[in-house]
This record gives sequence, C-alpha cells and structure tokens, in this order.
Amino acid sequence: MPQEPLWPDPAPDLHWYDLLLVNVSGGKDSQATLDVIHELASDAGVEQRIVVVHADLGKADWPQTLPLVHEHAAHYGARLEVVRREIADPQTGRRRPQELLEQVEARGMWPDRRRRWCTSDWKRGPCLTVMTSLVRELDPQRLGRPVRALNVFGFRAEESPERRHRLSFHHDERASNGRRHVDVWHPIHRWQVEEVWARCRSAGTRIHPAYTEHGMPRLSCQFCPLASTGALVLAARADPEKARKYLDVEKQTGHSFQQHTSLAQIIERAESPTDVPPAASWNG
Repeated sequence: MPQEPLWPDPAPDLHWYDLLLVNVSGGKDSQATLDVIHELASDAGVEQRIVVVHADLGKADWPQTLPLVHEHAAHYGARLEVVRREIADPQTGRRRPQELLEQVEARGMWPDRRRRWCTSDWKRGPCLTVMTSLVRELDPQRLGRPVRALNVFGFRAEESPERRHRLSFHHDERASNGRRHVDVWHPIHRWQVEEVWARCRSAGTRIHPAYTEHGMPRLSCQFCPLASTGALVLAARADPEKARKYLDVEKQTGHSFQQHTSLAQIIERAESPTDVPPAASWNG
C-alpha cells in the first residue's frame, strides 16, 4: 500500500458531486482506482453516487474483460454503465454496435500513436453520451443548478510521458455545459506499479487473467497497435485464431499493424516455442 498521503493534493470534496463516475477497463489501474474511490465515498457516506463506466471494445477486448467488469462493479454494489460505439447499419439504417476491425477496414488503416481515433471514437465519445444520460436522470432543472460530476480515471504518471504531464485534478471545460459541471480526477496518478498491485491484492476483487494467466504487462485491446512486441506475441499465443483474423485485415487493407512490425511477424514469433521475448510495457 502507498504511504500517506495517497495523493499530494487534497482529495476533492466528494460530497459536492452528484455523480462519481469511475471509468474502468478491467485492468489493474482502474481496479485499484475503483477500490480507492469506494473507500473514500463510503467514508463520506456518498458511495451510492458511484457509477462505474466501461467502454466495451467488443471483440477487440480480451473475452474475460466484460464479465470481470461486471464482477468488480457487483463487488461494490455499484451501478454499472457499459457503453459501445454504435453506427447506422448500411443495410437496415438501424443503430447497432460496431466492431473495431470493421472500422479499421472502413478506414483502411490501423490507429497509431498520432492518430488514436480508437480512443476518441470508442471511449471518449460513448462515455460522454452516457454522462449526458445520467445528467438527464438527475434533472438539472429540478436541482436548480448544473449536475456536478467527478470523472475519475486510473491514469498514472509512470505509464507514459504524456500521462506524466497530466494534472491530477482539473476542471473539464469541454465536457461541461449549462447542464453539467465536470471535473476530472486521477487519484493514483503518482502511484508506482508496486503500489497498484498491492491495492488490487487487498481489494478482494479478481485480477484480470491477461496478467495472471498470459503474463501481459498492461491491459488494453487484446491486440493493441501501441503494444510492445513482446506483449503482442503473448496475445497471439493466447488467441491464435483472433491473431489470424487481424492478419487477414492487415492483408486486406495493405496497412501494417505497426510501422515496423506486421502481424505476420508477430504470429511467426508466437508460433516459435523457443522465442521468449520480454513482455515490456508500452507508452500508450
């Protein structure tokens, strides 16, 4: 467990917020964050304001992710909102969930570090939609003021240079409007990975099998273009069939999965019993 204080600045006054939105992926950082927020909210007597939000990536996710997210939310008795990217079906015109590979085929390219449309299209957009719905439920007109929402994420400075420079707490001007006031908090921003694992072990919630069974250093899409080579090899060994479906899309689009690494190379290494690459983390 990290030494007190858990964060360098005073924690936000949870009483002030109508909604405590905890964004979870099923990974270790959001698992630890959910446990922290539940503890603080329970101490403040506002744990009923917690809403767990999960952006479901469909078949791009590890298959164990969605059931585990349900399990984690149920452990705390928290409301869970699962969001998906939806499109109008070209055949019927009706709204339906879209698969990530379907969008890759339509764009003719994979997301990369400079063009992370997977994050904006699959996470930020749908999560803002559910925020709008939750604000409507609370009814700002009835409250006589904008709904106050604290948007909580498990981002840590240790993960990447970009996340290192994020503020632990800030007002989200873009997400706020006349109906809602939105602040963002990263409560474990300065934690080290050892502190995260300690919190996960003490939380009483199950750790994702991607870590415990497959040795993944981080949790993201099962095949993330930002992942390290070693992590992708582990993912391909865990699910060879899905790896080949991704390879088919790579061939169809003619766009390499990563700038210097194709899925064919990843699969070749995954099929070699003597190839044991280090599963380094990645700066996503």
